[in-house]
Amino acid sequence: MTKDLTTGKIMPILVNFTVPLVLGNLFQLTYNAVDSIIVGHFVGKEALAAVGICNPVSTLMILFLNGLCMGASILMGIQYGAKDYETLHRQISTTLLSGAFFSFFLTLVCVIFAVPILLLLQVDPSIMSMTVQYLRIIFLGLMFTFLYNFFSSTLRALGDSASPLYFLIISAILNIFGDLFFVIVLKAGSNGCAISTVLSEALCCLCLLYTSPSPRDCS
Repeated sequence: MTKDLTTGKIMPILVNFTVPLVLGNLFQLTYNAVDSIIVGHFVGKEALAAVGICNPVSTLMILFLNGLCMGASILMGIQYGAKDYETLHRQISTTLLSGAFFSFFLTLVCVIFAVPILLLLQVDPSIMSMTVQYLRIIFLGLMFTFLYNFFSSTLRALGDSASPLYFLIISAILNIFGDLFFVIVLKAGSNGCAISTVLSEALCCLCLLYTSPSPRDCS
């Protein structure tokens, strides 16, 4: 759904747009917090240490990809407000293609160099294997992290900040139940939490893909 933010009273428009935006950024960071709570309660202190070590690294990647998409959304918002739809179409397509390629390259690099990254963090050898497995699974979900931020930023540039929040809340709830299922039922440990996180992010991307307007719909 698109909305023209250039008409109407400024303050109500800003409030209605900003509140879902802030809440969305907070909910996106709850994945790691939920993983830590469930792993610490049901798996053990070694698994909790592994998840805790990976949290700053994964959060850094999330914020990095989020920043790239936010930068592109500024251009999209300017072009949409100016009703320059031809340039907007190219901007959306270019951002998607270049971002997907970059995310794939970043995933490849992070998976390959997961061990050196953890060695720089001076991870204890007793939990190195567990930590590497968890981090690599999280890295394999970076493409979904980018896609979520891309679709969300595109919708926000077109005036809709509520839809990304709704789907992110659903995804966060599914992640909680997924963590419990993989950890308690399947006994998958910390790796189960990582798999649940990736799957819930993928589902969120599919929902946003279904609801997001195509470039030609913007005009």
